[in-house]
Amino acid sequence: MTDIYQSTCRTYTNKAKTKIAREQITEWLYEFAPTHFISIQFPTNQRSKYMDKSIYRLKAVMKTFEKALNIRHWKRKHLLFIAFAENHKSEWHFHIYLKNDRYTDKEISQATDTTINKFKFSSDVFNIKPIIYTPYWVYFYGNKEITVDKNYHFTRDRIFLSGELFNLPMNTSGLIPEWLKPDTLTKYKLE
Repeated sequence: MTDIYQSTCRTYTNKAKTKIAREQITEWLYEFAPTHFISIQFPTNQRSKYMDKSIYRLKAVMKTFEKALNIRHWKRKHLLFIAFAENHKSEWHFHIYLKNDRYTDKEISQATDTTINKFKFSSDVFNIKPIIYTPYWVYFYGNKEITVDKNYHFTRDRIFLSGELFNLPMNTSGLIPEWLKPDTLTKYKLE
């Protein structure tokens, strides 16, 4: 077993089960079929070692982005996305897989500019790119810090669906595999 340091706690990772879980999450992302990949790494003075503060900032940034696309009905017609939290040098950042099914590239670009301008970010802080083809690494990249221990517990708290982030009622049937729902990663799925 390998020692992995995440945040301030020490977890023991089972490499074989972690590899299988990451592959299953990658397959899930293929099925989700995102159209854009967003990387959010806050400016140095806004980075936090606390996940809840970083999630609060992520929520504000994504809300601004969605409102720039549809100011009146963003909650009812928000774009689905899956976010993965990563911790690098005790500072959190996020990788987001956005599924755009209604806005043009120009509208996405304008919403990106609005978000960057509102928060006075540089373009490398809120970086959005279309996923033109589906290379394996794009999907695998987001879940590279997901781990599973010998008791089949995994780091589900690092994965957020857009509805979970905004606390919106969502029909998640078919969107989240049963094995990925909180506390349901089971032994038979990882063997």
